[in-house]
Amino acid sequence: MKGINMKRINKTTSRAILVSIVIISFFSLNNIAHSSDIYRIISKNLTVLGEIYKRISTSYVDKIDPDKFFKAGIQGMLNTLDPYTTYIEQEDKSQLEIITDGKYGGVGMLLQYRNNIVTVAEPPFLGTPAARAGIREGDKIIKVDSLWTKDLGFSKTSAHIRGPAGSEVTLTIKREGETGFLKFTLVREQIKVVDLTYAGEIKDGVAYLKLTRFSRNVGQDIAKAIHNIGQENINALILDLRSNPGGMLKSAVDVADLFLPKGKVIVTTKGRVKQSNRKFVSFSDPVYGEKPLVILVNGLSASASEIVAGAIQDHDRGVVIGDTTFGKGLVQTLFPMSREAALKITTAKYYTPSGRCIQKRHYSSWEKTDSDSTKHFYTDSHRQVDAGGGIAPDVYVAPRLISDYTVELRRKSMFFNFAVHYANTVKEINPDVKITPEIIRSFKDYLKQKSFVYEMPVERHLKALRKRALADKLGTELISKIDNLNKSLDNSKDKLFDASLNDIKLILR
Repeated sequence: MKGINMKRINKTTSRAILVSIVIISFFSLNNIAHSSDIYRIISKNLTVLGEIYKRISTSYVDKIDPDKFFKAGIQGMLNTLDPYTTYIEQEDKSQLEIITDGKYGGVGMLLQYRNNIVTVAEPPFLGTPAARAGIREGDKIIKVDSLWTKDLGFSKTSAHIRGPAGSEVTLTIKREGETGFLKFTLVREQIKVVDLTYAGEIKDGVAYLKLTRFSRNVGQDIAKAIHNIGQENINALILDLRSNPGGMLKSAVDVADLFLPKGKVIVTTKGRVKQSNRKFVSFSDPVYGEKPLVILVNGLSASASEIVAGAIQDHDRGVVIGDTTFGKGLVQTLFPMSREAALKITTAKYYTPSGRCIQKRHYSSWEKTDSDSTKHFYTDSHRQVDAGGGIAPDVYVAPRLISDYTVELRRKSMFFNFAVHYANTVKEINPDVKITPEIIRSFKDYLKQKSFVYEMPVERHLKALRKRALADKLGTELISKIDNLNKSLDNSKDKLFDASLNDIKLILR
């Protein structure tokens, strides 16, 4: 039939059947109740699904891409579930492997999408190809080999920069202060993921560890850091899990194990099938087991971070300080579909040692609807702890609120871009730089140079009001009053920078 490649359809249909077989096998291995009824329903629905897929692919008025159509069907099913159950293709799979393996083939840079440009977000990791080549924070990646990053987008750009160790990649870069492009040809190496971004004494006897995620070797890294600081030198330890989105369940267990006595429950998982019901217990004597411990959390501490905070809190091992955590307490299991893809399915929930469910929101119909918030949970010392999703801190510290003006400066990357600009205009930067009036003036001039415009929420309302007044023909007098209000706002806007000065100084620092 014209416009349709039947081989592609058959190949894609085979993939659909393969996915279904894996799912059916999963159900059968786990003794689902009423399994014969489920098999009958699945078999019937697969027949209907296959017929719909084939009919639309071959008979629809416009030409259909069978692969895209098939993936849309998968996504449609997944959209009825929780947001963590996903179909992972090659480019996303490599990102998952970074977390699970704790290493990847690449050049050692953290990238971000800033103003729709792929940008080096931090100084490259020490000792990596990017660092040795002289790539800097703030460099904009324009091309990867012969491919334009504006066409690739962020995910594909990141995937193209990664690759087998020993292979080459050429980056074309635009740097602040340089008139033309810079080219760097780098040889990829095995890059170890750095989860522990800071470890040291911040005050006599007080050790501070900043953990940004939970990939494979994080437990070993923390144990090594404590050893390097010296147990005898530490009187108290702060583990900062703020804005840590989580990672591997095993890594969370490894971290909690460093602080808890041997044999203590760290986390329990409960799911629909028997294999999802597991209990994880501390398996060795603690590396740091008796001295004061503080866990810092906030609303972006999730998953593995919540497992660690919950275990420490329930066993009264330390004090949790900050804001209530995110409440992501769902366990995902990875099912390979092929060399290019995998299915990540939510199979269980996390529970703290006292029995609290970490998950804040219900997504699927099989979850119980009764809330833990009505139940009482107790720590080892019989201290009542809050439930209902997430980990509520022992000591609540309200998050710092910054002005809308400062939020807009950050959203438009003005702080980051100015820092890059400033670094390229001075010969040497003192790590302990103080934010002087001169730097503030330079920042203010930079905003003018870049034509930064902040629209106050009230301005948007006045614009809408003026538009409505014109449409309703309410007369020039009312329009004139609205215009006068807008003019008076201009004077207020001039004062916003000074009103937000404390926030600006804090972020620039």
